[in-house]
Amino acid sequence: MKASGSGPSREVPPLADGHVAAVARLPLWSVAILASAYAIAHLPVLPPSLEDIDSINFALGLRHFDVALHQPHPPGYPVYIGLGHISLSLLSWLAPALQPLRVEAVALAVWSLLGGAIAIVAAAALCRALEDVFPAERPRAPRALVAGTVSLLALAPLFSISGVRPLSDMPGLAAALVAQSMLVRGLRRPSLLAWGALGAGLAAGIRVQTLALTAPLLLGVLLATRGPEAWRHRALAIGAAAAGCLAWVIPLLALTGGVSGYLRALGSQAGEDFAWVDMLWAHPTPRLLALALYRTLLLPWGDPWLGAVVIALAAIGFVTALMRAPRMLGIVCLAFAPYAVFHLLLQETATVRYALPLLVPIVWLATWAMVLARRAGVVLWVATAVSALLISAPTAIDYGQQAHPAFRAIVDMISEGEGSPPAGVYSHHALYRSLQFAAPDWLALVAPERQREWLGPVRFFRDGGERTVWFLGDPLRSDMALFDPASVETNELNPWRAYAHAEMGGARPSGALWHRIKPPGWMAGDGWSLTPEAGGRVRAARTGLDRGPIEAYLRRRPDPATFYLGGFHLGAPGDAPAELTASLDGQLLDTWTVAPESAGQPFLRFIRLPAGVPPGSGRYATLTVAARSLAPQRPMPEIAVRQFDLQPDGGRPLMAFGEGWYEDELATDTGQRWRWTSAAAQLRLVSLQTAVLTIRGESPLKYVGQAPTVRITAGPRSLATFRPSADFTWTVAVSADALAASNGVVTIETDRTYLPGAAEGTADTRKLGLRIFECRVDLQ
Repeated sequence: MKASGSGPSREVPPLADGHVAAVARLPLWSVAILASAYAIAHLPVLPPSLEDIDSINFALGLRHFDVALHQPHPPGYPVYIGLGHISLSLLSWLAPALQPLRVEAVALAVWSLLGGAIAIVAAAALCRALEDVFPAERPRAPRALVAGTVSLLALAPLFSISGVRPLSDMPGLAAALVAQSMLVRGLRRPSLLAWGALGAGLAAGIRVQTLALTAPLLLGVLLATRGPEAWRHRALAIGAAAAGCLAWVIPLLALTGGVSGYLRALGSQAGEDFAWVDMLWAHPTPRLLALALYRTLLLPWGDPWLGAVVIALAAIGFVTALMRAPRMLGIVCLAFAPYAVFHLLLQETATVRYALPLLVPIVWLATWAMVLARRAGVVLWVATAVSALLISAPTAIDYGQQAHPAFRAIVDMISEGEGSPPAGVYSHHALYRSLQFAAPDWLALVAPERQREWLGPVRFFRDGGERTVWFLGDPLRSDMALFDPASVETNELNPWRAYAHAEMGGARPSGALWHRIKPPGWMAGDGWSLTPEAGGRVRAARTGLDRGPIEAYLRRRPDPATFYLGGFHLGAPGDAPAELTASLDGQLLDTWTVAPESAGQPFLRFIRLPAGVPPGSGRYATLTVAARSLAPQRPMPEIAVRQFDLQPDGGRPLMAFGEGWYEDELATDTGQRWRWTSAAAQLRLVSLQTAVLTIRGESPLKYVGQAPTVRITAGPRSLATFRPSADFTWTVAVSADALAASNGVVTIETDRTYLPGAAEGTADTRKLGLRIFECRVDLQ
């Protein structure tokens, strides 16, 4: 085999033998069959409902296009919305019996399905264009490269599920790949440059992020264009790109109130992105970079181990392509590296679907490596393809079988509310769009205040509301902890199974919980750090005790009651001592000091209300907690209130975390919360009757080598002894006389602890006992 081109010819060793070529030496018409098979296989799993907030924005845009109202969100996606109108009209004719909640979802998803099929053909055309444009490197490229690339691409878990989601990612990628293939061929046939440039302009109207895939390539190709008519081809290409963009920009501006109106809408989106998205550009830390690479390179394969294998192969393929086909590799880098940089720096990498375009160069490079492995490459390719299929298929099946929990909850709300509607329906920001789309007007939706959504019901009840309200909540959020738990009834819907798959990562919202809130016994205002989420919000907004008083609202009732306040001194041991006061409607209840020596240690204060919450103006009294520095010349240290509850005597028992417990922790990706005990951790209980403790935790064998002995005691009285060797749920009864004898203290002791600092090489000095996911108390 001889290499063609300038310079002396040399023998090029073949990359593959007949075995590998037999796997994927297929003509382009076979790629069309593969694309058709992809579409047919995914047709039965089209979405039963909308899901991600972006999909709802698109669907609302089909009903009424208004970028200022995020229908859809900026930059507007006008070509995609136009395509949606076409499919929506066809669906009303072809499938008039389609469920109402499904119509817009299917109308949008069919373009993802078609886009996936086109993307397979376009990726093959791009690979073939690279070989045709650089004939000198063609003999060095494996004959299996085209078919091997597109078949692995079709099976990639993220590519598979993106073909049925009602989002613009797949149609945008398909349009960009078509444009890229024509631009690459334009290196040899300049007459194609204008068509590629026109496609690039139109693709941006489907998904504006495609400009990172097409604009650098267009610029590079224009600069590389040579010949007597190069200027004419460049001018035509630039004009075509401008025409493609203007074809959707002009209608978009006309529909959004001109340039100024559109810029206002775009500015609001940019403000939200920079305020709420954890971008590497804004926080360039090694940890965030590692996390971004993990999400971008590994999670699209559904399993990090499969992703690691593919990325390792791609790294080998990169070196191989650099040695054997550097110009092909250069074009691939020009086509996809700018998007990779844009994605890593300026996009929310937790949203795994944003990495979809990067699958194309990754599978192209991985195929190079597998072909290099000769006969072993056949086994390697089959193993990779089968693994990808085994991951992709369950995701698609779960996705197609189950509507998003938000829409299932709304259907149930409509059914229940027709007979007795609530006073109002509140929600987290991520779920408000679901309600806007699917809920009838009589459900009385209340627009949420982003990141402070719980304050809506608080205002309703403070203003005299006496009826139950509903709250559609994000399961990753913890706002309901800011209400009296006795007043909140949560209908835990079945989880969204599709979200459990890694390639669905970042879908917003991940599920839904329907909360019914009766007039609460108490509710917290701003500044209370009762959960890790609330604590982060308080610190970011600077609304904690060190910045000013905080308020909670207690329902007026004559029954004697007890409440407690617990928290942490977050300052340094050398900080000023702080005096804390608790007042009810301006009347001082208690004063105590938090000394600087207690920095890093919890405090806990129980306060009796022997006359209950006295009558006064309004249905709720105002509990004010304030703090001041006892050293006049020194600033107030940071103190966070982490615990609060109030219950009347004879009501639900009170339980507080006392000495020996570490701070509440949160996994933001799952919403899972937990606390660690130390070797001995105290629970403080207030109950006039026998109480039942339920304790659920993780197997200690995950961090210590032998099952510990765990003793639960109330003073000198032993209540239970356990030797946990697996995840556990314990139920322990505590009699009223045992509580009285121990002054309400129940202690959990373990004879084995874990030292994370020594084990993990960190500065963590904690001595961890048991990891507890749930600890609650009920009456027997």
